[in-house]
This record gives sequence, C-alpha cells and structure tokens, in this order.
Amino acid sequence: MTTLRRRCLFLRVAAPMLAICTVQAQTIPKQGSIDATFTAFWRDIKEAGVGSDESVYLTEAAMIFTSNNKNPLMHNVTAQCIESGFSAGPANGYCVFTDKDGDNFVESFNHAAGATSGKAVMLFGTGKYKGIRGDSDWQQVSKLPGDKGAYNFVGKTTGSYRIE
Repeated sequence: MTTLRRRCLFLRVAAPMLAICTVQAQTIPKQGSIDATFTAFWRDIKEAGVGSDESVYLTEAAMIFTSNNKNPLMHNVTAQCIESGFSAGPANGYCVFTDKDGDNFVESFNHAAGATSGKAVMLFGTGKYKGIRGDSDWQQVSKLPGDKGAYNFVGKTTGSYRIE
C-alpha cells in the first residue's frame, strides 16, 4: 500500500473519531419553560429528637433530570441536594445542578411539613448558566422503594427561567 493510500485510509477512519471528540458545549436558550421529570434518592444524614414525636433533621439527595419539552436546561442534568427541616414545620434546602459540560446552577427549595410538593427558585449559575433566575413548582409523582432512612421517588417540575 502506498503512503498516499495509507494516509487516505487513516483520514477516513480517524476523521469521524475526531468529530466525536470535538463536540461543543450545549447552548441553553436565554429564557424558556421548565418541564422535566426527575428521580430523587434521599438519605437521612442526622436527626435530633424534639420531645417524643418530633425531630429536626438533615437529609441529602442525588437526583437525575430529563427534560419533557426539548429545552436542554433540565435535560440529562444531575443535582446534589441538602435539606433541613422540622418534622412539625416547613423544610428548606439547596440543590447544585451539574450538566455534562461541568457548568452549574443553584436552586433553593421549600415545602410544608409532610408535603409531597413545593416551590423552587434558581439563584445563581456558572458558565452558560451565569445570571440565571427562575421559579418552578415540583411534586412527587410516585414513591419508589428504599431501605430504612431512604426516601426515593419520581417527580415532576414545571416553571420558567431566564438568563440575564
């Protein structure tokens, strides 16, 4: 095989691989709607008893989101969350979302005691999410099995956002 043929063969084989390696960062529209399904895996971290029936608690979660409306904002992103609350009162927390490019945005959330739905507010972002603001409602759709100290469920979130 001549040198020229070897080079042409190399280019035919290598060019598609190089194209795969040069995938660009995902572009997020400057504003849009949020409509996503997520799976949440919550775990107890710490609990402090208050009397015989109540407690103050701290939990953490890993979550996976998939967009239902083709908007890439919530498509294939993960979130790490921390929640603190009082069993007889409201709970509050924060989630740090991460996309495939390593860019993040932070969301605060809250819900009433024992509620399976609540509100969230987008507060801050890095990279393509810098300047993000938004509001959403979330709700549990179906509970999943879990070990003691775990609370797993499939949920849905809807709302809107803008990147300033």
